[in-house]
Amino acid sequence: MRVDSERRDSTLRGMATLGDKLLDKRIVERNIAKGLVSKQQYEKSLADLADREGAYDTVEVDPSDLSDDSTGE
Repeated sequence: MRVDSERRDSTLRGMATLGDKLLDKRIVERNIAKGLVSKQQYEKSLADLADREGAYDTVEVDPSDLSDDSTGE
């Protein structure tokens, strides 16, 4: 059963409160099949994502700081 476009559009408007769960890559195919979101809307949301390459912090770990102690102390 397909959800009418008005309901789908209102669902998408409320996506901020859903935390983008409709477009979560783990379940988006199911949501497309249910008619909750269209393939075009999903592709547009991917295209609109900001390029985050290089937007991270580097963490250095000294191997001598790692413990093989299984007691958790």
